[in-house]
Amino acid sequence: MSSMSDSVEFGWIETPAVPTDPIRSGSLQTGPSQSNLFQPDPFQSSLFQPHQSSAIHLLDQMDSIRAVILPPPPSVSPHSSIAAALELMKGLQECTITPTPDPALSPNEDTNYLHRTMGCVLVEEDGILQGILTERDSVRIACNNLDLNTSPVSSVMTTPVFTLRQDEITDLFVVYNLLRRHQIRHLPVTDADGHVVGIITLSSLRHNLNKSYFLRFRQVWEVMTAKVITVLPSDSLAAAAQRLLSYGISCVVVVQPQPHSLAARSVQLPVGILTERDILHLQALGVDFQATQVQTVMSSPLTTVQTSDGLAVVQEQMRQQKVRRLVVTSPEGELAGIVTETNLTKILDPLELYGIVEILQMQVCNLKASRDRLLADRNFDLEEAFQRQEFRLVYQPQFNLQHQRITGAEALIRWNSPHHGTIPPAEFIPWAEQTCFIVKLGYWILQTACQQAQTWRQLGLGDLTVSVNVSTQQLIDPYFVDRTVEILQETGLDPSRLKLELTESVLVNNLSLAAEQFQRLQAASIQIAIDDFGTGYASLSYLQYFSFDILKIDRTFVQDIDQNLKNQAIVASIVRLAHQLKFQVIAEGVETEAEQHFLRSQNCHAIQGYHFSPPLEAEVFTEFTQDHRSGAPEPS
Repeated sequence: MSSMSDSVEFGWIETPAVPTDPIRSGSLQTGPSQSNLFQPDPFQSSLFQPHQSSAIHLLDQMDSIRAVILPPPPSVSPHSSIAAALELMKGLQECTITPTPDPALSPNEDTNYLHRTMGCVLVEEDGILQGILTERDSVRIACNNLDLNTSPVSSVMTTPVFTLRQDEITDLFVVYNLLRRHQIRHLPVTDADGHVVGIITLSSLRHNLNKSYFLRFRQVWEVMTAKVITVLPSDSLAAAAQRLLSYGISCVVVVQPQPHSLAARSVQLPVGILTERDILHLQALGVDFQATQVQTVMSSPLTTVQTSDGLAVVQEQMRQQKVRRLVVTSPEGELAGIVTETNLTKILDPLELYGIVEILQMQVCNLKASRDRLLADRNFDLEEAFQRQEFRLVYQPQFNLQHQRITGAEALIRWNSPHHGTIPPAEFIPWAEQTCFIVKLGYWILQTACQQAQTWRQLGLGDLTVSVNVSTQQLIDPYFVDRTVEILQETGLDPSRLKLELTESVLVNNLSLAAEQFQRLQAASIQIAIDDFGTGYASLSYLQYFSFDILKIDRTFVQDIDQNLKNQAIVASIVRLAHQLKFQVIAEGVETEAEQHFLRSQNCHAIQGYHFSPPLEAEVFTEFTQDHRSGAPEPS
């Protein structure tokens, strides 16, 4: 039976910018050095600099590491008695006058409560951190029949202690990754000298997750733990503590059997809950665990939620009731499960579309801001270049491996500037996006490419498709779909001959809008391709939530694929997946015969790359296609 635990049991997540070997232990101390946390402020990195994008505002609101750091917990000597440590931990929770944190450190209104209920004390000797004592340890103490007044803390403390240096915290997900990886609830934060300047807990992390981003569209039944460890009201407190210890969990639910049920525990009505924190308080009070029944000390009445409730409701209930877990019941009031703050945090998954993608969206915005500042120095006058007709399109053929014929082309823009020479698209396209000129330029590209494809059809080249890249600014243009349909009507091109290519970064920036635009475009028989597949943030998640027609495998997976076993496995998997989902697959960047041979062996539909042909001027593309169909040699 799987345990219902508040211990951190996070799912896998790859976090960006995780520092190398951030785990440290020892050489820590508390006290006056707490002020070091505020000056200098290491968290005002480029990741947190103000930016006009609303995504950066959301990042500041949700991800600021300062908001999750609490003041350091109290400390005891390793030689102190367990009773003294438990009393100190209990006293912290009961204290009504708590240290007032710097407002810059934690703007969360629940900070005082989180500090009082952090549920731990540090164990130090001569200013050096030796271990930590937590509420989980108090359960183990209760089951070992120790003499609390004579047994030293060193005999039961958890050691070594995982810590994170202040200057190694790059964002919220570094913290998340450590809590998940090491299944801990408490993470002391140290300065460069190893002095403890604060602590991060799972509770403070949860309190600072913006529910609109992590909890929307989700219901309790999706994340709750259904297998709950229970006790009866008449069970002894010692028996309940033993169950906590045996299953390594943080709480047991107290249930009342149905009076007419033959199987006493088959139909269960929850009447209370007993947690690690209760065990801590009862130990400090000297309660006889053998003689005390659960019903006399359990927390009751219960705050419950139902399986159909949204997770935003759970978050709000936890915040209002100041609890870390809620019992889940059926509409009939029967025990259905339990949902904990760990469950809420576990939904951070790289394949969870409405979660980690939005964090990565904010990271993308920061990178774009830095790039745009550099591009501004080039002083590109795109409007002037457009008026002078300095832009042109070239077309790279797409070769169908099954039919051994050219079936389409990707339209690629080029700029020959009399002032700057030949400017690569990687330099001027980002600047066009930043200045919103990309919308005007994009419609010109679309018009020109569609007209060219129609011209090829009139020249007898058949129904060639033309692929056009779409940027973020184009996608969010409210007139984009209507204008695209108008261009098709004006040029006479069959809509099924047009393919619009979007990169994963475009989808990251515009999740909901992209889904809506996709529906409208595909309703008009326009094909949608996801470009550079496999290099972005949540590729598989996109396949689940969006309807694509074509997957384009990025060239990084194709390069030397005949020699790279890992890339072979990746590409083979992508092709098999595409076939199952009835997508077409185009491999980009094919440069050798060996690469083409491998892709053909995997039933990849089509390729493009310099092995078959570089991008060509429109007239040269026409001649190349005619020559290829007549069997003439291909250009080198």
